[in-house]
Amino acid sequence: MTRQQIYLACQVAGWGLHALGNIAFANAFGQTNPKMVWVYGAAALVGMAVSDRLRLVIRQQRWLDLPLTKLVPRVAIGTLAGGLTITTVVGLAMLWPIRLMPLRGWNWLIWSASISIWSTTLLLWLMIYLGVHYFERLRRAELDRVRLEVAAKDAQLRSLLAQLNPHFLFNSLNSLRALIVEDPARAQTMVTELAEILRYSLKADSADTVPLAAEMEAVQTYLKLEAIRLEDRLRVKLDIAPGVLDVPVPPMLVQTLVENAVKHGISRLSGGGEITIHAHESLGALHVQVVNSGQLATSGDTQLGLKNVRERLRLLFGERAQLTLRNLDLDNVIAEVVIPHARPAH
Repeated sequence: MTRQQIYLACQVAGWGLHALGNIAFANAFGQTNPKMVWVYGAAALVGMAVSDRLRLVIRQQRWLDLPLTKLVPRVAIGTLAGGLTITTVVGLAMLWPIRLMPLRGWNWLIWSASISIWSTTLLLWLMIYLGVHYFERLRRAELDRVRLEVAAKDAQLRSLLAQLNPHFLFNSLNSLRALIVEDPARAQTMVTELAEILRYSLKADSADTVPLAAEMEAVQTYLKLEAIRLEDRLRVKLDIAPGVLDVPVPPMLVQTLVENAVKHGISRLSGGGEITIHAHESLGALHVQVVNSGQLATSGDTQLGLKNVRERLRLLFGERAQLTLRNLDLDNVIAEVVIPHARPAH
């Protein structure tokens, strides 16, 4: 069943049971007039229409997004207005024409009691409706949190595999072995840098976001390791606005883009190429661009990594967060990430 069908079924069942309960209550006190079936059946139909209209107001005015201090007055006004509407329609348009009770018999006490009863009924309906949707939101938020943890863990493991796969490890060990003889001091530095990048990868699941400064530090360490292997085939330029270094980003975000640029761009060019990393803030959004020499590759591992990044961005920053990958021109590829409403991490 669709959500709309479930809602209609609940409306019919709920208000139908309400009418049957009223009829049973009336019979229990000897009010067996057959007209009572019509009155309570018609009242249930009116209650269904009023509650449906109330539901429309809740959705249009986004009551579920309001704090409790603003929600309570709206609930009070809505239930009172609904109770008055049901009482008026049932009392004037139904009870009086079928002469179950003369209009002059409706004194202020009966009016007040009727409004109170129907307002209480609508309040119960509202509590159930809002409660179901609040529970659904909490469940969805919990699901998103779990999905975020899984995506973050997957990103961490993918990053470790990218750094510890046989090809990467073989190249790193070869470079390290050569440096031990040729330049022992630089070999020690390489071991330190390799340890730093692995430590950062292992800690990537400890937080949903890290400051851009921490991410860029890991990226530069990674590029230093690759520069030992690629030497002058790898050229790097950084264009990072100082004001964005404390902006929160998902860990391994920029590094994933840079790894793709090295693996699928620079390393495939005989003459090497250049990677330029831009980062600036515009209109409350962080823009990170990674431009590399080469042309766009569509290999499966590239698309898998980008899918993971997009999902993490969506879970952390909503649908407005974007990741695009395209050919910038005949010689360069650009990957761009936009994170809206970026704020400093604490």
